[in-house]
Amino acid sequence: MNLLKKGIFAMLIAGSIVSCEEEDTVIRPTESQSGTGLTEIVFSSFKATTGSDSNGVNDGTYVTVTPLTVGASSIEVDFGNGGAPLTIAEQGGSVSYDYPNLLEEVTYTITVTAKSNKGLASVAQTENLTVEHDVTNVSSAPSSPSLAPANVLSFFSDGLLHNGSFIGYTVASGADLDEGAAQYEVSTMDSGNKVIQYSRLSDAVNATIEFDEIEVADAFDGVAATHINFDVHSDFAVGIDKLKITLVDGSTEYTYNQDLVDGEWVNLNLDLATDFSAPVVKFDEIKFEIGAGGTANDAATLNVDNVYLHKPISSKVLNGDFTDKQNHWKIDAFTDGKRDPFNSTSDGSYFDYDGVDLGSKTGGAKWTSSTSAGTYISSSTRYAYQALKLEPNTNYTLEYQYAIKSDAAVEPEGNRRIVAEILDGHFIDGVDAVESSNNGPLARHSGTIAEGKFNSTRGTTVLLPFTTNDSGEISIWIYAITPKDAYVDNVKIY
Repeated sequence: MNLLKKGIFAMLIAGSIVSCEEEDTVIRPTESQSGTGLTEIVFSSFKATTGSDSNGVNDGTYVTVTPLTVGASSIEVDFGNGGAPLTIAEQGGSVSYDYPNLLEEVTYTITVTAKSNKGLASVAQTENLTVEHDVTNVSSAPSSPSLAPANVLSFFSDGLLHNGSFIGYTVASGADLDEGAAQYEVSTMDSGNKVIQYSRLSDAVNATIEFDEIEVADAFDGVAATHINFDVHSDFAVGIDKLKITLVDGSTEYTYNQDLVDGEWVNLNLDLATDFSAPVVKFDEIKFEIGAGGTANDAATLNVDNVYLHKPISSKVLNGDFTDKQNHWKIDAFTDGKRDPFNSTSDGSYFDYDGVDLGSKTGGAKWTSSTSAGTYISSSTRYAYQALKLEPNTNYTLEYQYAIKSDAAVEPEGNRRIVAEILDGHFIDGVDAVESSNNGPLARHSGTIAEGKFNSTRGTTVLLPFTTNDSGEISIWIYAITPKDAYVDNVKIY
């Protein structure tokens, strides 16, 4: 059995090998085709080669058959795919056929029959041919996302491109990209960006991503997702022209249809409340299918990238009482630094977030000398960071409580302290946030009251007024400079 792939292959028929790279010399019989001495058709061989189809696609499925006969007035070629045979009317002629690519690998039986109009018996040759199709690799990738990782839950994405490398997004639990019947491959660009290629799509074949169920209202630990993003691409000659995306929750399906653009990446940033057939409540499956009235050509490939949920930047402090430990307080990257924002502790304030005295300690944030900045700065220094989107050019107040242990120790310059700042803008890398802090924040408070841990009567409340910038994009930045443990709790902005 011959294996037909991209490029050129040779087929062995009746003991002769004929290659399009180096053809053997075939000695023809000396009888005249019309002479009385010719008693039978001489059918020595046929060769089959691959090449580019009418769209210029050379993927191993466009096959040309050229028979070598003497005495035949016509030659019929049955390519074994159920269609009518094609006829070659002259000696030395050829005929071509483009096999469909709905399946990754198929074996066909090619039958070539030489016929005579002089009463000579027909002569046939057959050969099994395996067509193995290689998907045409996508040659481009979409623009990298600009959303900070804190606002993204990913099904497939390399993440945010920052300083020449990708900062990965948190991946949805249990995401399985290869659950549909479509052929699944991942193509890697020279940039390192990866793109999914789903092929063999048809009316009966779809591509599917499955994962643990997602409640839209609680996608981000108590915060709702508002949008789902897709970057999709198809070259129509080898792909599809219409796309249907379905979010599936059991028997409930939320659908969205999109006409694609030939050879171009299309970004779909879809509102979960308005862009689907109904407001999306929850789902555990994403299906990609050919849209109604769509056409599938060649391998019917759809290229997909950057499939993720995202939420807006909050206008309220998230996890301000630290009951969810470090969640919502990590910066996305920190060159030569540590992303962990603080040590979680059970030595927080006796007051809850609403100001009610609980009569016992709550959770909080903690710094030690080894995680402090200033005099104690190191690669282990920790900074709490949270980006907010507020009303531009508006007066606000940052409120929080802090406590610092009073144990004897060598005091740093400026005394032991908790520092809270409002930075001008949003930042991906902690290095840039530190630079903004050094250049002057919108507001800063250094708390130096060191009376010991929080208790029923101990803890200092800070009210720090500030005015937002023209964009309303600000960041909370909290750190400690202390030889002994220091604590922060109940962070609010209003």
